[in-house]
Amino acid sequence: MSAIPSEGSFVTLWSGESASTHIELLESLESAGIPFSDKSLGDDEVAPTADPLPIDWKPRFGFEVAVSTADLVPAKEILEKILDREPVNTEIPAQPLGAGPLAGMPPVADGSATLQVWSGTDEKMAQFLMSALQENHIPAHYDTTTLQWVILVDPANEARAREIIHEVTDATPPA
Repeated sequence: MSAIPSEGSFVTLWSGESASTHIELLESLESAGIPFSDKSLGDDEVAPTADPLPIDWKPRFGFEVAVSTADLVPAKEILEKILDREPVNTEIPAQPLGAGPLAGMPPVADGSATLQVWSGTDEKMAQFLMSALQENHIPAHYDTTTLQWVILVDPANEARAREIIHEVTDATPPA
């Protein structure tokens, strides 16, 4: 919070839930030398009421920034500049269809993954094991010719692959 002058009254300049807008506003006001009061909303709550739809709606989370009436005009100019900017895209891009935990697996070169290191009927366990192998840079693939999930690896990676599978399936730490 910036130094609050003892004269004049404070008025709310901005309130909202955007943490990025809140931080940018505080930094801009501080760099302009405008004193402000910063309050987090929702910190003062006591026990929630029994009424799930209270008449006087109040946000449960957010921020409120107030400035002195003497600094309201320059503070509003700063706020307008911030609000006029395009919002930064912080959204995580959607994965294309079919992009599951196995989509990023590097293809096994020349079909050398011929050694079975695990088989079972649990699809989630098979996906987890494939992810664990991928994380350790061990190329593997499924054998889909059977009714079970069969994970095949290159014979050169057999020892490490079996160790990883043992750690996961038996919940044992690495040796």
